Amino acid sequence: MAATADGVQAGGWAQQASFYTSPASVALLMLNLLDGLFTLLFLQLGVAEELNPVMRVAYEQSPLLFMFSKLLIVNAGLCLLCLHRRLKASRLAIRAGAVVYAIIVVYHLAFLAHLVSHWPFGA
Repeated sequence: MAATADGVQAGGWAQQASFYTSPASVALLMLNLLDGLFTLLFLQLGVAEELNPVMRVAYEQSPLLFMFSKLLIVNAGLCLLCLHRRLKASRLAIRAGAVVYAIIVVYHLAFLAHLVSHWPFGA
């Protein structure tokens, strides 16, 4: 059976698997981006090292590959969770991910404040 526009309108798979971004999923995406940018900044400054072996290899290949990989991995997982958002576990996982990334970004901000205060030209 071929998929047609009528099949989609009649309740086919494409309609059932519609994608919706909740505030928590948008927050998770933005916080993941901030985490990647802060991590890249600290790696470039030489004040941190990447502990994740997969991301370390990506960074050693290219900072661009590092960011692409980081964003792709989290975005792919989030897409799967959003497609199954009717399950309570999926919605909970999205919120938990946003909370975890919020904590990581706060840590990055604290580390940045520490760096600035101890920089040779800092206050």
